[in-house]
Amino acid sequence: MSPSLFLGATRPLDGSPQVGALHVPAHHLVTHGVVVGMTGSGKTGLVTVLVEEALRAGVPVLAIDVKGDLPNLLLAFPSFDPAHVRPWVEPRPGEPEGAADALAARLAEERQRGLEAYGIRGEDLSAFARASHVRVITPGADAGEMLHVLSALERRSARWDSDPDGARSALSAAISLILRLLGRDPDPARSREHVLLSVLAERHLAAGEPADIARLLPEILEPPFASIGALDVNGFMPKRARRELAAALNTLLASPSFASWRRGATLDVDAWLQPHEGRTPATILSVAHPGRRRARPGARRVVLEEILSWVRGLPGSQRLRALIVFDEVYGFLPPHPASPRPSAPSSPS
Repeated sequence: MSPSLFLGATRPLDGSPQVGALHVPAHHLVTHGVVVGMTGSGKTGLVTVLVEEALRAGVPVLAIDVKGDLPNLLLAFPSFDPAHVRPWVEPRPGEPEGAADALAARLAEERQRGLEAYGIRGEDLSAFARASHVRVITPGADAGEMLHVLSALERRSARWDSDPDGARSALSAAISLILRLLGRDPDPARSREHVLLSVLAERHLAAGEPADIARLLPEILEPPFASIGALDVNGFMPKRARRELAAALNTLLASPSFASWRRGATLDVDAWLQPHEGRTPATILSVAHPGRRRARPGARRVVLEEILSWVRGLPGSQRLRALIVFDEVYGFLPPHPASPRPSAPSSPS
């Protein structure tokens, strides 16, 4: 039987005091769902409750956080003890010593009163904390766990042996990100640079080797093959153009700010959604931090391609295997009839 997600309460539109509990069966979310509303209407709050309920039901979560709100899931304290709140509050200037303790006690009491109104007790909080594991990954920054955004290129995935099409899509997204950082055409269908880097990288990855940028630099200058498509290498991309590409890549490779995109956790959605020491995982990918503005859309695309490849590799099911959350989609999913180009492909959610 599908678990039920408790999302709060309902109230009639006529304002009458009749209130009913709102439960949504988890299997109702096996395709797509969307939360709409005006600014400040509580969309992110509802999504946060949805994530917590999914975790309580044993459903792993991957959340892409654009605004910086979802890391608040880490504040799901295991009890109503004011000591959990105290590190997060501070008194106003001029208030007496001990004011922060009083404020923490008041906030903890308000939290207890609000949650108990919905039947959530201290033992429920403790059980939730024991059964769930939340991590925050911040591509390009060390505010949370760092992410190796170019994992598809520089850390060979076993998907090359089981799902080469999916691995190739992830590689394409990583190369597009690199070219975007260089200010060059990132389109896989028309960019000579993209095609050359893809061919060079795939030779290594298909052979069971990593294809890190430093390994590819000498091969850009002297490719280990005579032709690309129907043209010889120099006809496809002259040596001068290849030297310019290699020089630009080397400058990028030497950049200290670029180094932050090439270390940290491996981009592996399947691993992120596996239980963590028996606890249901929630991975929050926060892209709200300052960073290379030109790189951020490409980083999101790399992650979404990885999610899409993971979804395509799953067999059919009537149960909710995982919850993919994107907060918020405005600016990424263009409204009709306007048609601005989205910064990233849409993703199952």
